[in-house]
Amino acid sequence: MEILRDAGLSGLVEGDRVETLATGFEFTEGPLWLPNGSILFQDIKAEKTYLLPPGGRAEVFRDRNGAANGQTFLPDGDIVFCEQTGRKVSRLALATKEPVDVAVEWGGKRLNSPNDVVARSDGSIYFTDPPYGVKPEDREIDFLGVYRWTATDGPMPLARDFEKPNGLAFSPDEKTLYVADTARYHTRAFPVRPDGTLDVDAGRVFAEHDPGVAGGPDGVKVDRAGRVYVAVALGIWVYEPDGRLLGILPTPQRPSNLNWGDADARALIITAVDAVHSIRFKDPGIAPIFQPAS
Repeated sequence: MEILRDAGLSGLVEGDRVETLATGFEFTEGPLWLPNGSILFQDIKAEKTYLLPPGGRAEVFRDRNGAANGQTFLPDGDIVFCEQTGRKVSRLALATKEPVDVAVEWGGKRLNSPNDVVARSDGSIYFTDPPYGVKPEDREIDFLGVYRWTATDGPMPLARDFEKPNGLAFSPDEKTLYVADTARYHTRAFPVRPDGTLDVDAGRVFAEHDPGVAGGPDGVKVDRAGRVYVAVALGIWVYEPDGRLLGILPTPQRPSNLNWGDADARALIITAVDAVHSIRFKDPGIAPIFQPAS
């Protein structure tokens, strides 16, 4: 495997190739590693959630899921996920598979098309709301932004000046929130205030992505050293915390999203068009903050 634009990334990768774990889907998204070694992921176009057991074949876990996309764990072990065509954020208990609405509207208006979600250690969740799953004439909210949800206040917009907000992730100390804007081909960084709001005025472009082909940034994840991993055309783009590009991990097809897996959080799980892939890294990533121990 040849690392593209290599400026140190090759020294971080443990495996010599990207391993394909499952294939034959329409458009994979939202990978989430479970403590039993299984991987839960979405097929957006088929509106199905799949469960991939270790060394086994993927089976349908849930059907008609509202074109579910990004997902993560809640403090009680339930899974919270974004529904693109369902136009809401929902939660799901693994045992019952019964979804419950978390966020459907703001200010009496229906959300556009929630895309990706991340949890903060205080129990709040942050999600992006681009226009992918809603027709222009059906939109009720005239901005495309980032929201914070709490059990007390529900969803509250934090930043509104995006064209197509997508993946998002916290720095290890949760003092910075990274947000990809697919249409603008860049990832932004926002200081997070102690109360969980964003200092929008101090926000900055963390990285410009120039793949030379169509395919702006999608999913975003961070490792424990603060490096930022972004799914863009060509592969997974890895940056130092100061924004310096370390290189691009090439993937068989354009990646959509990624997450950390294995008990040591050193396996990077990648969804890319019709498949799910994995590759081991030498340093661990930041697994979802509320990932259950078992």
